[in-house]
Amino acid sequence: MNSFLADNFAEHVDRLMLGIESLDALRGARVAMAINVVLDGNPAAARAPNDANLAWQHAFGVPDAIGGLQPIPRHNSCRHALLFKPGLKSPVTIRLYDPQRRFAPRRISYPVPADINATAPRVRRPALYPGAAYAISEASTGLRGRVTWSRASLPEVPVRWVRVIATLGGQVVGRAHGDERGEFLLLLNSDAGGLGDLPSPLSVLVTVFGPPAALPVPANDPLGDLPLEALLVDPDDVSAGEKLPPAYVSTALSSRAVDFELGRLLTQQDKFFFNP
Repeated sequence: MNSFLADNFAEHVDRLMLGIESLDALRGARVAMAINVVLDGNPAAARAPNDANLAWQHAFGVPDAIGGLQPIPRHNSCRHALLFKPGLKSPVTIRLYDPQRRFAPRRISYPVPADINATAPRVRRPALYPGAAYAISEASTGLRGRVTWSRASLPEVPVRWVRVIATLGGQVVGRAHGDERGEFLLLLNSDAGGLGDLPSPLSVLVTVFGPPAALPVPANDPLGDLPLEALLVDPDDVSAGEKLPPAYVSTALSSRAVDFELGRLLTQQDKFFFNP
């Protein structure tokens, strides 16, 4: 029985299960370049070599470990659309990652209504934060930082997937997401110093949050320890990336004041140490 046309017509209807419109957290605009959005799961064997595979191998040093996961198709509008198919159940967990390292990856779980005809939010706008290769002017006001588990230089074990919050007078003036190398790119808001130009130097408290202990990384999946950010009910307080993943904490040595200089991207700064 047709839903919209008379029964003497052949009818095929696709229904949206989940739409993804990734946002650049820094610019507040849609991510225009192609990134990978896939359904989460246990990666199967990598695909045959191709450009995406080679980009992944260059970034992570191993063959494409996510190639076996089901991609959510990307449209020319820069949106990804997962169509309803029997067997897909709520919640839907996705991974968003960029082998070019322009954005830090995320893993997010979204609820979808059991009734495909139900009126409910089906489009989500997860924010992606700048990665190591994010296109940014060296005249930006910010910090490239690193986080390790201890002060010891050997072995230097990075704290993976950290979250960073910069505050000034109790107000948040910048956020960052770290990568698997323990590296992050923190850029201050243009209004961090209040009305007028930013004072220089500007002393800001930078606090790093991370898991209480290092999680094992699956041998076949370099993103297998990404924190799972789960949206349980609306309103959506997860997509913006401002809410810390479950169990994330800061420690005594993961917070310090940093003197930022207007129009300068600080590099080669002292590491942050995580000592749970």
